[in-house]
Amino acid sequence: METGMTLFDSNRKSVLESIEHKKSFTLVYITIISWHDLDLSKCIDVVRCKLTSYQPKVEWYRVFEKEFLLVCHAQSQARLISQELSNIEYLKIHYLYVQERQLPALNYVRQVYLQNTTSECNSLKGLVTEELEIVFQPILHHNGQLSFEALSRWWGEEMGSISPGICIPILNIGGLIELTKNIIKKAVELLSRYNEIVYVSINLSASLIKDITWLIEHLDEMGITNNKRIAFEVTEETIMGIEASENLKMIRDRGHIIFIDGFGSGSGNSNFQYMSLLPLDGVKLDRLFISGKSNKKVMELLTNIIKALDLEVIIEGVDNVEQLNTLSEAQYDSIQGYYISKPLTINELTKFMNDNC
Repeated sequence: METGMTLFDSNRKSVLESIEHKKSFTLVYITIISWHDLDLSKCIDVVRCKLTSYQPKVEWYRVFEKEFLLVCHAQSQARLISQELSNIEYLKIHYLYVQERQLPALNYVRQVYLQNTTSECNSLKGLVTEELEIVFQPILHHNGQLSFEALSRWWGEEMGSISPGICIPILNIGGLIELTKNIIKKAVELLSRYNEIVYVSINLSASLIKDITWLIEHLDEMGITNNKRIAFEVTEETIMGIEASENLKMIRDRGHIIFIDGFGSGSGNSNFQYMSLLPLDGVKLDRLFISGKSNKKVMELLTNIIKALDLEVIIEGVDNVEQLNTLSEAQYDSIQGYYISKPLTINELTKFMNDNC
C-alpha cells in the first residue's frame, strides 16, 4: 500500500482500476444505515461474511466505514445480490448498470454513490469541503498587474488530480451552488489579503445562471467592498437565453465584471452580435487561435474587432514564448497560460506573489 494511504483509499483505487478497462459491468453500492441502537461492528461483520460468499464471481470492496462497493460482470448477478441483501433491514442498496462504457471510471462510481439521497448530501459536502481543491491561475495584464481565475480540481489520495471536466458534470445543481459559494469565499479571502490583485474571476455554468437568487444573497453575505474585484466568466452557450441575459445584467449592474469564456472554442455560436447587445466587459479568446502558424493574422483581426466594441481581450492558453510571439500584432489586455504560471494552490500563490510583486 502506498505511503499515507488508508485501506479505504486503497480499496477505492482498486475499484477504479477494476472497471477502468471494462466495457460493461454493474456497480452495487451498499450502505449501512446509521441507527442509534445499531451495533456497527456486528453489522459490518454480517455484510463482510455475505459478500465473501459471492467471491470469486463478484469483487467487493469496503470503500468507507459503512459503505461497500461491488463490481459485478452481469446485471442479473447484481440484481440477485441486491434482492438477497435487501432482506437485511439496516442495509440500503442501489446499483448502476453500465453498457459500452465511454466515460472515465470515476464518473460511474460517483453516479452510483449519488443515487442515494443521504449519500448524495454527504458526498457533496465531502466533495466540496475535502476533495475539491480551489486553485488560482494568474492572468498577466499589459501593465504588469495581476488577476487570477479561480478553478476547482478534484484531488484524492487514491485518485490524484482529476479534471473538472470529469467531476463537475456529476454534481447536481445543489452541489454546483455549494462549490461556487466556496470558490467565491476563497476568492474574497484572497482579495482581502492582496490589494494589488485587480480581480479574481469565477466560472458560472448555464444551470447556475437560471436563478441567481442564491448568488446575490451569497455575494451580499461576503461583504465585498469593491464588486469590480469579483469577475464572472460564462460560456457562449450560457448567454444565449433571454433569462441568462437578464440575470447577467443584474450581476453587472452590481459592478461585477462579466467575461465570455473560451470564445471560438467550437460551439458554433461564436458571433459578434451578442457582444454589442449583452452586458459584457470582455472576451477570453480560446487557445485554439494560437495553436497554428497561420493564426497570427486571425488573432490580429479578432482582437481588432473585439477592441472596437470597447471590450477587454484576454488570450488563453499562452503556454510558451512561441505562442506569445504570435500575438505581436494583436490588440489584447492580458494573457493567461503556463507561460505565466500553472494554476496555484494558496501556498504556491503566496510564493508567486512574493516573487512577482
